[in-house]
Amino acid sequence: MRIRTRSTATPAVEPLVTLKFFLVLVAAFTFFVGVGMTLPIMPVFVKDELGGSSVAIGIVVAVQALSAIAVRPWINPRVVRFGAVPIIVWAAAFGGLSIALMPLSPNVITLIVLRLVLGGAQAAMMVAMLSAVMSWVSEWRRAEATSVFSVAPYIGLAIGPVVGQLIFVSNGGGHYEAAFLVAGIIAVAGAVPVVTLRKSDIKVAAADRLTGADRPPAFYLPALLPGTVLALGIVGMVGMNAFLPLYAPTLGTTQVQWMFFFYSAVVLSVRLFGRRIPDRIGPRRAGISATVAIVIGLALFAITPSWQGIYLAIVPLAIGIALQYPGLMALVLSDVDDRTRPSAISTFTMFFDIAQGLGGLVVGLAAAFGGYRSVFAVGAVCSLIGLAILVGLVLPRYARSGALSSPNTAVAES
Repeated sequence: MRIRTRSTATPAVEPLVTLKFFLVLVAAFTFFVGVGMTLPIMPVFVKDELGGSSVAIGIVVAVQALSAIAVRPWINPRVVRFGAVPIIVWAAAFGGLSIALMPLSPNVITLIVLRLVLGGAQAAMMVAMLSAVMSWVSEWRRAEATSVFSVAPYIGLAIGPVVGQLIFVSNGGGHYEAAFLVAGIIAVAGAVPVVTLRKSDIKVAAADRLTGADRPPAFYLPALLPGTVLALGIVGMVGMNAFLPLYAPTLGTTQVQWMFFFYSAVVLSVRLFGRRIPDRIGPRRAGISATVAIVIGLALFAITPSWQGIYLAIVPLAIGIALQYPGLMALVLSDVDDRTRPSAISTFTMFFDIAQGLGGLVVGLAAAFGGYRSVFAVGAVCSLIGLAILVGLVLPRYARSGALSSPNTAVAES
């Protein structure tokens, strides 16, 4: 039997956001500004310029996940072998280029190819960034570090739609080329300073020196159920990203960029000012409360009679999304070593891509057969299923392993 003692005395005095952490945050911020700039105009581009249907919009949203999922097993040993820095830089370059080329797409198929490139780049970049950040912080501050790290993408996703919409509507509107080109440039720019981190890059035993059981696993199986809960909670967010630009006008407004801004601002506020909530209240309460909040928010989306109701619905949805991810991430990383960590992060965050893929297809079909309101109703049902999995399967497993104990508890592990 092994006694594992959790102590937060040392981490409490260590700075969390060091210079290297900050540079990674900047790269994540600018990349997601670029991605966010495409959110309010991508569905309009597919529908108006390429003649795509609601199902086509869902597929364009979903297909990015295919390459992201395919890249993850390949990227894990590369992080171990080459470090995170070169992967971050090259992923940003490929992702930015794919964004810049999107408005030149003559048809939906070409756009899908570019979305596949973006999906692979984004997945590689996020795995490399999170692997680096998680190796730089104390084990007992990983939920907090995850929350702080996620602030950068959400600030980017808050600012990006506003900037993208402003460029798109400037001088009479319809400026797809300018909006996507600027988005691509911004996505690349922030990753350039990361090159200076080569000396402090994460160091793990070279993959070509590892054989058999010593080789880092391609997948981390214990992350599958927590990842499923995460994916089911994200389906509604996928629906919001894909169909809010088309749903909001039916309620009397076209100012969807401010709705995306408000959503990201709420998530940002919770992740920044409430970053210690998952650690303080424990993963059980945090996970259940977050998932219930997601269900409430999506139900309000589905039944609201006015555009003002969208803002009301965004509050519980954003709070739930903000708290669910850090808490589940901390659970997944609670019992992994340095060699396994990139695979654990990759497997867990892969469910973002699964949610984008299957979720995009599901909400596309829901919109096609039941209208825009059904998109959010289906998302609420998915989150309810995730809640059942969390309570019935995920939390009992981690309770047995001692991961649900408070940080200062000595946990006996067999």
